[in-house]
Formats: sequence, C-alpha cells, structure tokens
Amino acid sequence: MREIRKIIIHCTDSQWGNVEIIDRWHKERGWDGVGYHYLILNSYPTYRSLKDRRPEPENDGLIKEGRDLEKIGAHCRGHNLDSIGIALVGVNTFSKAQIYSLQKLIKVLLKQFHLSINNVYGHYEFDNRKSCPNLDMEWFREMLNF
Repeated sequence: MREIRKIIIHCTDSQWGNVEIIDRWHKERGWDGVGYHYLILNSYPTYRSLKDRRPEPENDGLIKEGRDLEKIGAHCRGHNLDSIGIALVGVNTFSKAQIYSLQKLIKVLLKQFHLSINNVYGHYEFDNRKSCPNLDMEWFREMLNF
C-alpha cells in the first residue's frame, strides 16, 4: 500500500453525476479513468434525472468507490502521490446526507491511515485559483471532532 499523508476533498462542479459518468469525463481529459478514490452522490445521478426534476433520494449520500486506493489519484496536481481524493457530487450546495457521509468516510480513513484532522484538506488549500470543494474547511475539520 502506498503511504497516505493527506485526504483532499473536492466537488465535481456539476449538479449531477455518478462514478461511471465521472470516469468517462476524466478519460475524455486523457486521464486513466476516474481520478477520485471516492465519490459521494447526491439525488441526481444522471443528467436526465436533473433535467426531468426527478431526484433519486436513495442515491443521496451514497459513498461509491472510484479509483482503487492502491493507485495514485488524479485530483490535485502535485499532491496525488500521497493522498486520497474524495469528491462530492455538486457545485456549492451539498445535502445533509452528503456531508454526513463525507464525515463518516473521513473518520474511517483517518483511523485506517493513522492521520489526524490536520491531514484533511480542501482542494482550494493547494490551489488558490480554485474554490473546490466550496466548503469552509476550518468548519468541516471542527465537525470531524464530533
């Protein structure tokens, strides 16, 4: 297993999506498939569900595996080697279920890789041109203490 020192949170910058769709988008960019290790879904897994205004609440907050943890991610330039990438499906508004699932997943990963909340970052903390994941990371890190 590669050494993990960071967990980096992202958003997909799309109001809809699932692992298969993100995988296709990333391949279209020339990457080796989905760049995130985990994806946390919202209620709109496809464009059709969003366009037709037919949410699929059973998907909200589901944690889906993306790239295998053994493989280096493709989610944060210069920080992929020693990190795990987690993306929330959405732009700047996330459901309670998504935030709860993110919190739960990160707590498991912190324990598994012997990390602390100081090892959890938002993408924007490595690239000031980005706002991703559009979460107040100071607030989120405090939430991990509960």
